[in-house]
Amino acid sequence: MTLLSTLQTALPSTLSLLERLVALESPTLDKAAVDAVGAVHAAQLTSLGAQVRTFPQAKTGDHVLGVFNAGVGVPLILVMHMDTVHPRGTLASMPIKYLEGRLHGPGVYDMKASHVIALSAIRALLDLGQMPRREIRVLFTADEETGSHTSRQLIEEQARGCALALVMEPALPDGRLKSARKGTGLFTVTARGRAAHAGGDHEKGINAIQELAHHVLAVQSWTDYARGLTVSVGDIRGGGVTNVVPDLASFKADLRIARASDGPYAVDKFMSLKPVLPGATVTVEGGLNRPPMECDAGRLATFERMNALARRELGHGLEHAPSGGGSDASFTAGIGVPTMDGLGAVGDGAHALHEHVVVDSLPERAAVCAAILRDW
Repeated sequence: MTLLSTLQTALPSTLSLLERLVALESPTLDKAAVDAVGAVHAAQLTSLGAQVRTFPQAKTGDHVLGVFNAGVGVPLILVMHMDTVHPRGTLASMPIKYLEGRLHGPGVYDMKASHVIALSAIRALLDLGQMPRREIRVLFTADEETGSHTSRQLIEEQARGCALALVMEPALPDGRLKSARKGTGLFTVTARGRAAHAGGDHEKGINAIQELAHHVLAVQSWTDYARGLTVSVGDIRGGGVTNVVPDLASFKADLRIARASDGPYAVDKFMSLKPVLPGATVTVEGGLNRPPMECDAGRLATFERMNALARRELGHGLEHAPSGGGSDASFTAGIGVPTMDGLGAVGDGAHALHEHVVVDSLPERAAVCAAILRDW
């Protein structure tokens, strides 16, 4: 049997595991919920013969690592996250259901379908006696959706020295792999003024919201679509009552950059903000969280090798495109490991009410993943 036919035959059991994982709602900040997903994967990896290790965390879920053929050859690594953005209880309004060849549910596309793709790929290789004689690392992390603050070091440690990192984020809606990722940053800008009675002492006040408004307009104006740089103010706070001139206001801004060279430029722009109103002060906190993963010659060479393997295994090739979102691929690519992202399921609606995966894409993606692991 071929990899694809084996995985197509196994599709019912693959879907059963996927439904089980989606039913385990796992928002990042609910440690117990994420750990429940981690327990399933620890058991799955153990049943497949991996050496399993957990990395305990105090506030987020524990990270889970499975290693096959430890110490043999140059390793390959698969990177996935277990956390989702949907709060517990979302299943009540967004139930697991099949509709026109699609499986719907919270977190199914981003990225629990990727979990079963990776696990079923390894199971198929084992069943067919085609598991490569090299170390394979399978890493499930717990906090990607909030910036990978507890997992970044682990991702880099486990990826360092690997011949290839497969970041199993979902594919683009049309099935293309993600050959470039934007770098991401988060900044908090705080304005301080002077409180005063809005009626009797208005002239004695320094309105922090007014000060902040200047900077909202300033940072928004830095967006430059041609160079792939965007700034979005998404959270503003200040004041509280209307009869007091507010003395404190702040906003949080999302930064995205397509080019590594724009990192220092954008950070410097934020850190150089100065007060406009006499007597006001402005402070800036934050920085870049993920570097961009640029589509360079090395990335294209990695893609072409994968494309050739897909053609041989499936009879058709792959395509690639940049993605505006951030992912852990930036970390593996940032330390020089050959990396490709977007090897998860075809679907749409990440973080949204219409989140779904195309069921037929599961065995196809697993076959490509297995072929890469076997033949790289």
